[in-house]
Amino acid sequence: MLAYREFLDDLLKGYQNCYDIERVESPEEGGDLPLVAKAHFHLMESQCVVFKEFSMWTAESDEYVFIFHAHQFTKEMAEKIIRYTQEVGLPLIELDRVNMKRQHMCTRLVAVVLSENVSKEAEKCFKKCRVYKNFNFSLKGWMEMHTVTVNLQEEKVTGNRYSRATVKFIKELISHIKRRANIKLA
Repeated sequence: MLAYREFLDDLLKGYQNCYDIERVESPEEGGDLPLVAKAHFHLMESQCVVFKEFSMWTAESDEYVFIFHAHQFTKEMAEKIIRYTQEVGLPLIELDRVNMKRQHMCTRLVAVVLSENVSKEAEKCFKKCRVYKNFNFSLKGWMEMHTVTVNLQEEKVTGNRYSRATVKFIKELISHIKRRANIKLA
């Protein structure tokens, strides 16, 4: 079994190298949902000719991570978290509708739920989540939602098809925590 506080601290340490992290102290921000932290990542890639001002192409990517904690994770809560992540995340996508100055490529909305007890229905709901949206037939980029559940009791991580990289990251974090615990015991 993983300890919630220790796992959350290690998870946020893993994100802190590249992400802007914000712990949520006030319960009003997540509404009736148990939102504990948020993280944001922005990446801009471009190909320049001679000087930076002469850009051939630019591609901007964003990732917004919402971390929730629930002692009992149910299907109703899973549906609410998916809806909340979508409602809060979509307005964060800044598309310049007048001209093509901002070259948005993709935005990832990531919902991570840490729970001691995950119901099969909630896990299935998160695994089947297929939220994808393109903007102007992908000329202005696209948005996809990653959903991940972490069962702290069983040390099990599951996610939808978009969240393979996030699931891999969390599994590596769990194995790192186990190795660290074995070193302390020895």
